[in-house]
Amino acid sequence: MGVRYLARRLFHAQRHQQEWRICTVILFWVLACWNLGYYWSAFPIAVWMLWSLILVVLQVVHNHEFLYRRFWPPFWYSSMVIAVITFALSLFAGALPLI
Repeated sequence: MGVRYLARRLFHAQRHQQEWRICTVILFWVLACWNLGYYWSAFPIAVWMLWSLILVVLQVVHNHEFLYRRFWPPFWYSSMVIAVITFALSLFAGALPLI
């Protein structure tokens, strides 16, 4: 509760919702990479980058525009979802084989 309260105070909840998503993505990616280590963290990052390219292609085909303002909210929302899933799965990183 305290972190969410501070984030709302810092980012003024309604006006800066995208900054909240960006901070959440960065936090969860750092924590997931910490849990996974250098080798295994490359795979979720590759999935994240592939998803970004798919979003760009969909936007070019559907809206006929390349990386305009409409791209960023879906990108940060989907990045937040991928980062949270990656972090949740990284909690079981101790079961991964050492390479």
